Amino acid sequence: MPQQQDATPLRGKTAVITGAAHGLGFGAAESLALLGADLVLVDVQAQALAEAQARMSVAFPRQRISGVVADLAEPDSIAKAAAGLRRDISTVDILVNNAGIYPPSQLRRNSEGHELTFAIAHLGHFRWTHLLLPALSRSARIITVSSLVQGGARLRLDNLDFTAGGYQPIVAYRQAKLSCLLFALELQRKLADSGSLLRSIAVHPGVCRTTLGRNRPRSAGDALLQRVSSELLAWGLGHFGQTPREGAQSIVMAAADPEVPGGAFLGPRGIFQAFGRPAQQQPGKAASNEELARALWQYSERVTGLNLASVPAVPQGA
Repeated sequence: MPQQQDATPLRGKTAVITGAAHGLGFGAAESLALLGADLVLVDVQAQALAEAQARMSVAFPRQRISGVVADLAEPDSIAKAAAGLRRDISTVDILVNNAGIYPPSQLRRNSEGHELTFAIAHLGHFRWTHLLLPALSRSARIITVSSLVQGGARLRLDNLDFTAGGYQPIVAYRQAKLSCLLFALELQRKLADSGSLLRSIAVHPGVCRTTLGRNRPRSAGDALLQRVSSELLAWGLGHFGQTPREGAQSIVMAAADPEVPGGAFLGPRGIFQAFGRPAQQQPGKAASNEELARALWQYSERVTGLNLASVPAVPQGA
């Protein structure tokens, strides 16, 4: 008789998910919990996080469900949250770098002067991942969420923060999501070179119903057309595409399938990669540029002051 598959392959493992209070992050949390994982939900919105944690605790009473408030745009908040998590959680097996925003109509920066979308999606997760590396189990998975838009994106290393002008929300969004993919692929190359058993895997959810539009930062300076576009974006992203649980299946595959290699890029296999079951996909031209990935990594090291050599006890292979 054929062997039955384990319905809870992640039992006893701990998954940390950023941007987990709603949307894709919450869908990923639910899906990983169904496979038995304990959860650490991370989000900037304290009230939404408390509500999400309460819902998860009711749905999964036998599993540990905890919450951590962290603003991935701000270095001090990241450092404080990571230190608390390392103190409270002995081992992390799955790290899901999911948090992000859709860029506001008006250019916004974090306290360091970096464009807000890039500061959260890339620099925030670069810091977060480095600070949590000592807590990762020997064969943990680091899963970074990119987007379909990476395929047509360009990265201007000389204008990442739009200091030279040219700010457009869609350009900022594409650049941030391309950076997420470049980070995941370059991290895998560095882990492999060091002999680590950790796996860095990139994913995208296809077209997915999320709260990106609803949570888009608004400004008093937004013109009427900009306010209307924000409302249309909120409505469209809330009603069209896969459900968050469906969109999260690439994350689930990256977390639970032992056959997925480090350096993989997973996304839906349906038409235009918009929907369907997950499969390995080919990164776009810019994301496949290893020289660009190295340059972005070096830039990120300079900005954050973090590098793999400074991280103690990174799990190593035999």
